[in-house]
Amino acid sequence: MSENPYSSPIAEANHPESIEATSVALPFGTLAKRVFLAWERLRIVYLLILGIFTLLLCAPSLANFGATAWRTMVVMVKGAIFANLCYFAGPASETYLRWLGYDRPWVRWFLFGAGTLFTAALALMALSTTLLPDQM
Repeated sequence: MSENPYSSPIAEANHPESIEATSVALPFGTLAKRVFLAWERLRIVYLLILGIFTLLLCAPSLANFGATAWRTMVVMVKGAIFANLCYFAGPASETYLRWLGYDRPWVRWFLFGAGTLFTAALALMALSTTLLPDQM
């Protein structure tokens, strides 16, 4: 405890002998920064998984270099932009959960896996209209 009875709780929380020093939550900005930086490292894995999945789906369509190939590339670019926008749902959700006090290490991996599978399913649905135009 601090010797000054009028000191702020923040000053006491930073004091090493304070019992509450371990239970004081991080400021929201610091918490969000840590979570978002961790997710930025995962973005490379996310883009590789979705990129390989999309290229495997579109390889036959892109091989003929016709009008179908151009439509497929346009859908791929739109999908890539949308996938990157959707990616922010993961770090935003994790930040909110951690801010509420639910700080479990498996949450990030669950959100990452579920989000990647969901985005792959969206990519399959978006590309199906281009890859199978006569089926719709």
